[in-house]
Amino acid sequence: MPTMAMPLNPLLHSIGLNDEGQNISDRDFNAIRTMIYQEAGISLSDGKRALVCSRLAKRLRHLNLRNHAEYLDYLATRDPEGAERQVMINCLTTNKTDFFREAHHFTFLREHVFPRIERAAAQGGPRRLRIWSAACSTGEEPYSVAMTILEHFGSLRGWDVQVLASDINTEVLQKAAEGVYASERIDGLEDRIQRKYFLRGTGLRAGFCQVRPEVRRLVAFRQINFMDQSWPLRTRFDVIFCRNVIIYFDAPTQEQLLPRLVGQLTDNGYLILGHSENLYWLADLLAPLGNTVYQRRSGIRLPMGDDSKPAATRQRTAEAPDPVHECGNALVKTWRREIIAGEFFAARQPTVISTILGSCVAACLFDPAARIGGLNHFMLPFHASDLAVSARYGVHAMELLINEIMKLGGDRRRLRAKVFGGANVFRFTDSPWNVGRCNVEFVRKFLESENIPVLAERLGGEEPLRVHFVTATGKAFVKAIASSKSIIEREQFLDRRASEQLNHPSHDQITLF
Repeated sequence: MPTMAMPLNPLLHSIGLNDEGQNISDRDFNAIRTMIYQEAGISLSDGKRALVCSRLAKRLRHLNLRNHAEYLDYLATRDPEGAERQVMINCLTTNKTDFFREAHHFTFLREHVFPRIERAAAQGGPRRLRIWSAACSTGEEPYSVAMTILEHFGSLRGWDVQVLASDINTEVLQKAAEGVYASERIDGLEDRIQRKYFLRGTGLRAGFCQVRPEVRRLVAFRQINFMDQSWPLRTRFDVIFCRNVIIYFDAPTQEQLLPRLVGQLTDNGYLILGHSENLYWLADLLAPLGNTVYQRRSGIRLPMGDDSKPAATRQRTAEAPDPVHECGNALVKTWRREIIAGEFFAARQPTVISTILGSCVAACLFDPAARIGGLNHFMLPFHASDLAVSARYGVHAMELLINEIMKLGGDRRRLRAKVFGGANVFRFTDSPWNVGRCNVEFVRKFLESENIPVLAERLGGEEPLRVHFVTATGKAFVKAIASSKSIIEREQFLDRRASEQLNHPSHDQITLF
């Protein structure tokens, strides 16, 4: 096997870009990611160097520039109207979406949001509905919202309904407004939905489909940059979709953006995020309803577009660690993250991760040399059919957390563990499905098989626990708490689920890797 490969594209080589997309100086890469951060709030990690090179290669060829230094000079001296800067933003923003992606969110609209709006209208409220699809990409999300509205309401006679769809990327907005897609983009939809809401292309347009005019009329497309000091909005929304967006922002940007989005909601309006995002650090403004749906708390008064940071007003619980802790010889600000059963979180920056445990178990894993750590919260050790949807189950939860720590720069060989939970909240004795005992046995076996030393544990017992874990230091704060209605209800659910799985075991095998 040769030790050096020839460039796949001689033109890339001629302008200083190799086929691996790595030929960009540290100075130029840092300048580009600073620019995209300032313009769009997007935080590019060191690992995005190849992405930046590959996505900007076409622009360098189009402008006949030899390298990224000349491209930066072009932006500074030859782009007075900012046209190329907008093109750069279009190139570096990620656009991944599908029709009815995360279908449970559209079920939530049909079963909860729309009936609530109708009940309010029946009692004399306005027959009005406003939904914002923020970061709408090529339009599949807002069109899915519009189709869900038409499916539920049928005739909109007498209703004032509008869907706003926005994005920073002008190129995808243009595609979205046209509503034309390759036919395979709708192959997964019901035949009835395809026939009712799409037109099939013929002749030169064969292989394409277009969203029908009655759907497109419900949606207005606008360019909105989340980083702008003011947004061109003069209304509040019943629902805001902002899915798979905040994962591209760093913590300071999130702390500025999310309260502004909440400020655009009506009282008791809903904010809907993507499957890997949560906002438990905004508990004073939003009530989590599950499945990354949050409801604005009644009585919260935020002006529309308010950019105040929630950290200034958030109350700390008495048992929580201080938000500034000693790390080495310096005082470091600590971010906060709350997780629930079925979730995990890891961080490179100092973060306090918190959770409440009954019979569930939380594994705190950390690399003391890299100061990277994380926490998971799993419900049952069993390998079940819905592994793909969350980290509820032990093996999946442990794999996800270890992989996330490694992605952040941790070393698997240096991992250390602290484990908590597994309480016998129901005080079962000989029950074969004592969930707490099963979880405890599983996590001990897993960590032993992976040669991850356990530095501390508080497993078993009969009391629920409140756990705070500091990722940068590996310190854990644990406090016994009284059982609440929500904990009892969750334990009853786990009892039923464990019984079902023992009576109807999965054919899948558990493999401890």
